[in-house]
Amino acid sequence: MVNKAVDERDGQKVARRLREAILRLELRPGLVLDEADLAEQMEVSRTPVREAIIQLISDGLVQRHGRKAIVATMDFDEVPKLYDALLVSSRLIHRLAAEHRNDADLAAIREAMLEFEQSTDVSNGVERSEANLRFHLAISRAAHNRHFAAFYDSALLGTIRLARACFAQTSTVEYLGPTTREELAGHLAETERQHRVLYDAIAAQDVELADQLAVDHYVLTRNRVEKVLFRVDPAVEHFDLSVSAG
Repeated sequence: MVNKAVDERDGQKVARRLREAILRLELRPGLVLDEADLAEQMEVSRTPVREAIIQLISDGLVQRHGRKAIVATMDFDEVPKLYDALLVSSRLIHRLAAEHRNDADLAAIREAMLEFEQSTDVSNGVERSEANLRFHLAISRAAHNRHFAAFYDSALLGTIRLARACFAQTSTVEYLGPTTREELAGHLAETERQHRVLYDAIAAQDVELADQLAVDHYVLTRNRVEKVLFRVDPAVEHFDLSVSAG
């Protein structure tokens, strides 16, 4: 789980390990994060653990509960707002990435894109999801605006965490949930296609196209989660992930 030795002077490395554990659902929503226990597991002092928790609170993955720090809980009433934030921030980030990307950014985006395409084993959904996350974070870095990137990264992590929680409840074999292999293959093929046209638009510095493609990719992501939410519990058929008015 989170037992890998880490340089105790680097709270960012501790934060990365904890973030991965939270997104993998190894650290479940509501779990109390004990600094002493985590420091012992990671073979570090409590200082980098404390720094990591502060960072994860900023990311929205950890929250304060009295004097304790817990893995952030999921408020399903906030989900439509979360997806609103993802749409708006995604459009901003993709526009900025198309405008400001450099050669190093393009190389990083392409590397993550190819990594995702190579993770096609349907039984390895978590690894595929993490490759997908790295692709989008590479685009976020290419925007070269830490304020908008923080907005986008927070919404992105929130929606990925929600998706993993939903799909984890529906299947112990395939992370991507209750679906046929044909449906899954089709979804992955469309995701790969959209990644490639996003990359091409950013490489061409086509700001308007990157914006429109960001919307298309958002719709693909939202519809996938919405489908599983409805299938998991028919009682949530009233649930609306569409963008709020205005």
